Amino acid sequence: MPTAAIALCAITLIAGVALSGVYKLTESRIAEQKLAAKAASYREVCPEAQDFTYDEAITEKVTALNGEVYGTDFGKAYINEAIVGKDGSGKVAGYVISATSKDGMDGEITMSVGLSTDGTVTGISFTVMNETAGLGSLVTEDAFKGQFNGVKTDRFTLFKAGGAAAPGEINGVSGATISSSAVVNAVNAAVDFFENEIQQGGN
Repeated sequence: MPTAAIALCAITLIAGVALSGVYKLTESRIAEQKLAAKAASYREVCPEAQDFTYDEAITEKVTALNGEVYGTDFGKAYINEAIVGKDGSGKVAGYVISATSKDGMDGEITMSVGLSTDGTVTGISFTVMNETAGLGSLVTEDAFKGQFNGVKTDRFTLFKAGGAAAPGEINGVSGATISSSAVVNAVNAAVDFFENEIQQGGN
């Protein structure tokens, strides 16, 4: 093989290894950032917990969903994972369920839904948000997401034109009905999973 060809092969090999190393390093950093974002989200919605852990039985129930749409009443909602939050003494302080709706105006919306041991929603926090800034993204503001906090209900109901007053009734963001509906569906899917697979399942 000519010297030039050997040199070219060597350069190509070195470049390939270098690019592979950069990719792996970047991928690792992205994964770490995602984990950090998730951990912050868990703490936000389950503030009584000091540690978060997986429960094998609950994880098996999530796995059994096979990544398919959850139920038939929540649009294109998915359950991604369920985490157990424990206080300093190791007692269960609550649960965090990651749920996704693919019914958003601009793509998927993923959130962490915190629930106390009796099923009261302790908060929601967004981990993936693709909605239009200044419109659909307003569902991330406290004026909207705060309506879920401290409410125990089997199902939240969206009021598209306002007028919600009772616990469990949610006023949608004006001009962003699709985004509002997607969030409500995902939260309802999380609540339903908690009630049927965790609470009634004896976990």
